[in-house]
Amino acid sequence: MTALPAQRGRTVLTLLVCMGAVALSMADSIGATFAVPSMTKSAIGIGLERTDLQWVITAFAVPYAALLPTAGRIADLVGHRRLLVLGLGAFTAGAAVAITMNSFPLLLAARALQGVGTAAMVPSSLALMLAGFPDERRAAAIGAWSAAPGLSGALMHAAGGFLGEGLGWRAYFMPSAIVGALLLCAALALPHTRRLAGRLPDPFGTALLFGSLSMIVWAIVQSPTWGWSTQLAAALGTGLVLLAVAVWRSSRHPVPAIELAVWRIPMFALAGLLSIMYGLIAFPMLVMAPMYLRDMWPDDPVLLGAGLAPISLGVLVSGLISGQLTKKHGPRPVIYTGALLVTTACVWLITQGMQDGPPRLLEVWLPASAVFGLGLGALSTAISAAAALSGGPERYAAATGASQSARQVGAALGVALTAVLMDHPIVSGPMPGYSSAVLTCLAMAALAGVLGLFLAPARVKKTPPAAAEPAEPAATAGRVVPVLVRREPPPRRPAPEPAPSPPSPPQVPVKSLIALYEAAGRVAEAADTVLSKHAMNEQAQQKPRHNAHTN
Repeated sequence: MTALPAQRGRTVLTLLVCMGAVALSMADSIGATFAVPSMTKSAIGIGLERTDLQWVITAFAVPYAALLPTAGRIADLVGHRRLLVLGLGAFTAGAAVAITMNSFPLLLAARALQGVGTAAMVPSSLALMLAGFPDERRAAAIGAWSAAPGLSGALMHAAGGFLGEGLGWRAYFMPSAIVGALLLCAALALPHTRRLAGRLPDPFGTALLFGSLSMIVWAIVQSPTWGWSTQLAAALGTGLVLLAVAVWRSSRHPVPAIELAVWRIPMFALAGLLSIMYGLIAFPMLVMAPMYLRDMWPDDPVLLGAGLAPISLGVLVSGLISGQLTKKHGPRPVIYTGALLVTTACVWLITQGMQDGPPRLLEVWLPASAVFGLGLGALSTAISAAAALSGGPERYAAATGASQSARQVGAALGVALTAVLMDHPIVSGPMPGYSSAVLTCLAMAALAGVLGLFLAPARVKKTPPAAAEPAEPAATAGRVVPVLVRREPPPRRPAPEPAPSPPSPPQVPVKSLIALYEAAGRVAEAADTVLSKHAMNEQAQQKPRHNAHTN
């Protein structure tokens, strides 16, 4: 009697820790977007441009994206619970260091450590949770795991306007340190999972991937300053060459840094591309929205929190609904619906929101941001489900790591591109920088909706035939009816397995005879109907001939 409650308690604890880990990573990312505008008025941001301050977000995203594929493989080898504990420890330590730093380079190093910890705890948390759920409930588990960031994002958005009032930008990293320490203590009580045999991934390939992403992001950030010059070509070319070498080495290494076997699955490759698109959609908006509202309401934290909360609330609500819709109808219609919602919200903001004067909070910003959040929740849930399920049960951690890595690649590129567009807009108007960022999100959402249509449709489970029923009890399972009936009973045999004897008549189960009888009856009925119709047609044809003859 006590085993069942204990097992249920472990399942609940696992669910809370795993959802808390991924929720904490989102809350920390949103906190960093609040911290960047606050740093412009603090001592640490003196002499720094907006593109320089964006490295607080990018320094987290680059190691996160580079290490996620490796972390997924490590999670399978060292154990999901062990890697989750290590990731939470690194993440919490990085948050604690970020709170106490007065140097901008050291702050970036702390943020990079948080990125390393997040890369370890995100794939291990999902894989640890999926290991405790049966196949028919895994899509719902993915939906709950994907909806957890929406709740933490809503709380951080609601409190973001107040956190920076007293302690400044450092307050935005305090929840990561406090909640991270609590989750770390709870994760130590989780049971260990089965580890797979094998070697650790290639560290040199991981370093190549990290260097390539860093160079590409650096080239994007410095592109307005350098222009079309040899410096830009050298930085961008170096990043692409490092990426090509990392892929080449992964194709030949026995334990590669990049799981190319997963990327060779066509449906997963498409889901990975959609993950990149999601990063290009979500994170630029999450960076742009606090800056936009802080510029509009610099001295009103209540309006700042109220203006940002609908995005995360929409993600939360949509994530809960989209998990069930994805389970029932597959990811394709959910992705298309989410892209349509995001596109509608972006058009609404560009045409009605990005105007001179204070934004119309009730008429435009709140409903448009809520629609945007609903679209993000649908995209996040369906894309995560498509990636994890296409990898197969034996590659859940690797597929999740690769998908989340692709998402963070899009996030790093999107944040860098947003910082560039804010200072060098591509459109003109009252707010060209913000309009350019929203226009980029609109284009990415439209493209994601089109790409989502190429995903495989959901497989509808057919109901089993009537014959496939549970086995009958032992008392009735052996009941048979012989085709050839003997008047004399067969002689008794001393042993259950007698010596070879003349073959007995074939025996058929009762249900088979009944089914055969019903089928024969249907065939006879159909034949009788056809013959009757045929006879009536012949009579109808003979009557005109007879009348014509008599006339």
